[in-house]
Amino acid sequence: MGEAFSVFIGFDGFIDNILWAIDRRFGPGDNFHRIEQIGKFAERISNAAGKSTNIELFPIEQRIGGNGPILAQALAHYDTQVLLLGALGKPIDFIFQKFSSNITSISIGQPGITNAIEFNDGKLLLGITHPLDAIDLKNVAPIMDDNFEKISACDLLCFVNWTMIIHMNTILDFLWEKLEDNRERIIFFDLADPEKRPAKDIQAIIACMQRYRQKSFTILGLNLKEAEQIATLLQYHSSDSDTKQSLLNLCAFIQRNISIDEVFIHDTRCCAAATWDESAFVDGFFVERPRTTTGAGDHFNAGYLLAKLQQKSLSDCLSQAYKISSYFVKTGTCLAI
Repeated sequence: MGEAFSVFIGFDGFIDNILWAIDRRFGPGDNFHRIEQIGKFAERISNAAGKSTNIELFPIEQRIGGNGPILAQALAHYDTQVLLLGALGKPIDFIFQKFSSNITSISIGQPGITNAIEFNDGKLLLGITHPLDAIDLKNVAPIMDDNFEKISACDLLCFVNWTMIIHMNTILDFLWEKLEDNRERIIFFDLADPEKRPAKDIQAIIACMQRYRQKSFTILGLNLKEAEQIATLLQYHSSDSDTKQSLLNLCAFIQRNISIDEVFIHDTRCCAAATWDESAFVDGFFVERPRTTTGAGDHFNAGYLLAKLQQKSLSDCLSQAYKISSYFVKTGTCLAI
């Protein structure tokens, strides 16, 4: 693939249980019909209000989880050298021992657990996140000090799953103080559904991103739901009914009002990106019957960031991201590029 890039990723880690919700069972094993839409699942739950109900969950597989580990695995597939600092177990859990040889893993503590109920039109991620409370400056700072030379030399630094890592702002402030200015370095942020965090916390991570822009090239990646949450916080109002223009406007508004170098937004059917000087829009590859959806966003991020490291155009970054993400959704594996 040409030049090999180096990436640092922190700080989460999960074991993902991929599940289907059963609609009707006709016999043992996989002799059933699943609930295929989230709305149908919601209706089943709503109808049980004031009563009770039983919904069977059928295990499909257990696999590497968490934004950091999934992003690391995806980038490593494309010959990128990854230093992953995350909650991978003490000792490292067997499921994370399946990592690519391109990944160097350092564990902070025990992983969280995600029970991911998948549907054809999305997924419900039911997380057990309290182990991530141990990811704080006291535990992380000595590890980052020991590995600072490697971290600071990376082409790309990725800070993911901010929502579930309550102490991440403190960790990022610590690292920012140590980093030298390097505008060739890319810093990537993935908030990961900040809906449950208070506005003051979101404002704090926005301020943190702005500080990082003083030293490096900063990128924020959002799915559409996350973008709408940020837009509400920033008091954005749109009356544009055209999907393309609406997404372009939303992306440009967030980029300018957060005041970082680049923002991209992706949905299941389209995506957009904006910088200070340009914007781009690409139609997506909607998958009617996905093999899996958990990890789709992380594979989108991997495709985008890989293209960015390769200095491709905004539209090419979006196109590559969609190709890698949609292939993963259809097959559960990485696309050869």
